[in-house]
Amino acid sequence: MRPQLTISLLASNHIHAVRRCLDSLVPILMRIPSELIVVDTSGKKPIRELVCQYTDHVVPFEWCDDFSKARNAGLKEAHGEWFMFIDDDEWLDDAEAIITFFASGEYEGYRSGTYMVRNYTNWSGTEYVDAYVARMVRITPETRFVNTIHEYITPYEGPVRQFPIYAHHYGYVKNNNVDTKTLRNVPLLEKEMEKKAFTAHNYLQFCQEYLSNDQYEKAEDYAWKCLELEGEDIEKEKSWCLAHLPYLISRQGDHERAIETGKRMLRHPLCSELASLRVYQHLIGACEKMKGHDKDIIVYAKSYHGGVRRMDARPEEWFRQSMGALGEQQAKSVENRIYMSGLQAAIRMKDERSVNTFLQWFPWGTDEIEKFYTSFYTLVQDPGDGDFFREQLAGSGIEDGFVFLVKAQAEWEGGDLEAARRFHGSAASSSNAIVLREALLLSFRSMGKISLEPLMERLDVTQWPYISEFIASQAEMDVLADWIKIAEGYLPGSPVQALALLTALQERLLIEGVSQVSDQDLLSEMGRYCKWVLQYGIFVYRDQMRVPEGLSLMPKKYRFALQMEQVFRDLENADQQGTLRGLYQAIGIYPSLCGAIRRMLPVIEEELEKAGRPSEFEALGAQVKQMVRDLIQEGRYIDAMPLIQQLSSLMPRDLEVLRLRQRLYSEIK
Repeated sequence: MRPQLTISLLASNHIHAVRRCLDSLVPILMRIPSELIVVDTSGKKPIRELVCQYTDHVVPFEWCDDFSKARNAGLKEAHGEWFMFIDDDEWLDDAEAIITFFASGEYEGYRSGTYMVRNYTNWSGTEYVDAYVARMVRITPETRFVNTIHEYITPYEGPVRQFPIYAHHYGYVKNNNVDTKTLRNVPLLEKEMEKKAFTAHNYLQFCQEYLSNDQYEKAEDYAWKCLELEGEDIEKEKSWCLAHLPYLISRQGDHERAIETGKRMLRHPLCSELASLRVYQHLIGACEKMKGHDKDIIVYAKSYHGGVRRMDARPEEWFRQSMGALGEQQAKSVENRIYMSGLQAAIRMKDERSVNTFLQWFPWGTDEIEKFYTSFYTLVQDPGDGDFFREQLAGSGIEDGFVFLVKAQAEWEGGDLEAARRFHGSAASSSNAIVLREALLLSFRSMGKISLEPLMERLDVTQWPYISEFIASQAEMDVLADWIKIAEGYLPGSPVQALALLTALQERLLIEGVSQVSDQDLLSEMGRYCKWVLQYGIFVYRDQMRVPEGLSLMPKKYRFALQMEQVFRDLENADQQGTLRGLYQAIGIYPSLCGAIRRMLPVIEEELEKAGRPSEFEALGAQVKQMVRDLIQEGRYIDAMPLIQQLSSLMPRDLEVLRLRQRLYSEIK
């Protein structure tokens, strides 16, 4: 019985990759009449032993820098009605569609097949480029592979079955920013060009190789050469080149020529609708690098949108017009970025209609929209155009957490407290950290008139330290004490969240606002800070705080608070040496609070009645100055900067501080 399918695999010497590829083919081989041919180019015994576990049909092949010869060696041995080929550094995630295609008899109505290869560009697998590849054909006497490099199978005729499956491929990930495949491929392409007349396919491959390694001038040269060729069946190669020319030129810094070239390419007779989408993208990118092109950006962004919708109305066109990495995924992957570019241009032009148009095109109500909240908020905060954008956003009719937040802010600033509370409550139902953070900030800015309570449980406990530091950074010094009182009001109902806010706010008071705290209040303010830090630590670091070895793993502020707790006990017991020794140690643990501790010394001196002893003020000053000297010696200038600034304000007549300050500024380049 003749197999329905022959699968041919080129096996190199990467044994783990070969195994993974072979394992992904097992479901096909088990469920439909098929055969596996392995063309072994490795010459290695471990590879041969591995592949022989999967098939008896192994073709030894001595590598000769000719991919077509290697592929044809497997094709020559094929007995199947259809032929499928795969590389050993690829693997299928799900072959069910191929299995069904043959098992159902559907394959009788087709002559070729294609599936998507997901080419990853980083090792984490978060960045990739999808491309449809022609990997399956019905075998005829004319079937063969051509080209020594970037080989392809011919004839490749329709009708073509498009399989909704992926082959995963990490072969294009750069090591140390070098594409090792390009280092291999370019010399092979040059040999290919020497052997026969120049072809559009080879020009295209040269262009892609140089593009992948940021050699834009060379890539542009080959793209133009491809466009100059005459002949049939090269429309897709030319379409790919004209789609990328504006980008290749813009990357060389000539944005004006890129724009003019892009306009020409849109008028080119071979510019497909898919290619035009790519051109619009590159035109927008070039226009953004120059001034005075906002109107053009709006036009190109709208043209792009219209093109995508027309292609979606005829989904078969996405596949028909695709060429390698020029396909639907690449065209749509920039969709929202293009709308953002159009929106920003429309805002700058105060074009209300276009602003509303672009806003409606964003994917509101999906997880995707959250990627743009930061950009939206930047636009809202813009001192020139922020008010205009807020008005447009508030009147857009869009129901989204971010929009509700903007409306809440607008109503609060306009004096309508009830409306502000209503929109704030809607924003508080969001799950996005940016929306919740800004809603929390609005609650503080309203001086508690807009409740924090709806937000307390919405934010994950792991987010509170970051959120709290942000809130503290936004407080003006004249309202910091009021914000601390607001946070204290939530201690009974939401202690963890309130304590996170209190420690951040109080720490800012003791660092940046310490000069506003009276000597009489300083000890109590430091005591409150340490109490809140330790209470929060009990919730978060309960187990670590129980054992001495766990303390060394805790963040510095918690170790500082424990140290200061001992200082306060020694002070209460009038233990002069213990108190001062503890203060020195506290400075070493958390130098950020050095200024506050330094301010505490006169009060402590009075309480300890240190008459006749050398001033502990000077002793502590000497300690901190030594720390500054050590930090400068170690090149840790950023760490030394807050200490020298504190010393400068607290010891303005100390000449050694003066010299250290000058030395530090002279070292910072």
